[in-house]
Amino acid sequence: MKTVLLGAALAVAALLGFVAFVVGTDSRQHAQNRKLADAMPVPGAGSRTLVVFFSRSGNTELMARQIARRTQADLIALQSERNRIGFTGWLQALRDARNTYAVIRPGKTDLSGYDTVYIGSPVWLYSPAPQIYEFARQNDFGGKKVILFNSMNSKFEQRYIDDFKRIIEQNGGSFAKHLYIVRSRMGQQMDIAEFLQRTEQLLQE
Repeated sequence: MKTVLLGAALAVAALLGFVAFVVGTDSRQHAQNRKLADAMPVPGAGSRTLVVFFSRSGNTELMARQIARRTQADLIALQSERNRIGFTGWLQALRDARNTYAVIRPGKTDLSGYDTVYIGSPVWLYSPAPQIYEFARQNDFGGKKVILFNSMNSKFEQRYIDDFKRIIEQNGGSFAKHLYIVRSRMGQQMDIAEFLQRTEQLLQE
């Protein structure tokens, strides 16, 4: 009996340690990425290209800003009350993974001035975050070329990308391609310089 209790206690301790590591890493990344993002202004104003993104810890925002800078695009950050940094936000993100519905700001957006729209998010449990599905669902992409981009720790499943593509096409858009970067597991992720360089390389492929 004591052995069972000890095993259970060790398992709980390991789980709590893992959660603390993940949430702590998220928070540190967010603080670091916020400073970097503030130092990456985007030109915007009158572009025919738009970059739309949702980001929790800021990795996808850095990717979005790099794309916007290199393509001279306008930039829109999707805001969501859920999935913020911290323990509660992390739990919400776990619950929302593989969901395709979310409350976002902005929702319906006038895209008439754009020819190309990049849409990006992190990948949660192999699926893009629900905020970009919601944006895709709410908007008219008639005559637009749409490019999906994602940053992730491990991998994605193609069926979720196909679902996103289907929404875009149902709303009149042409799904051009999927750009993504695997940053590797927490604690072993590629550094920011390499991440941004890889983003530039994707734009040239």
